[in-house]
Amino acid sequence: MTTTLQPSGDPQHQAPREARRRKRMKVSLPLQVRPFDARFTDIVDVGEVIDFTRNGLYFATCMPHYFVGMRLLVTFPFGDNLSAHKVFLGKILRLEHRSGGNRGVAVRFLL
Repeated sequence: MTTTLQPSGDPQHQAPREARRRKRMKVSLPLQVRPFDARFTDIVDVGEVIDFTRNGLYFATCMPHYFVGMRLLVTFPFGDNLSAHKVFLGKILRLEHRSGGNRGVAVRFLL
């Protein structure tokens, strides 16, 4: 005998919705990140973009100084062999621990 489960009206029993508004493009490209705050002017990080949209990106880094709410200047894509670089002002929305002691940083573009 098989039983068909009907969805309940209870929000706790419904599947989670995707919070992202745009589909992410999976890439593996370098970026340069500098804190926007003058207190951290000496810090320059080169990380790796994991995915991005028009509104933001997610990158991996081994640097420990990032915090949620921190504003950043992000140069993406970054490298000597690239003809086009674009600098974005962004804000960190989320931090994640990744394998190998790395961190994942989710950034939303502000401009």
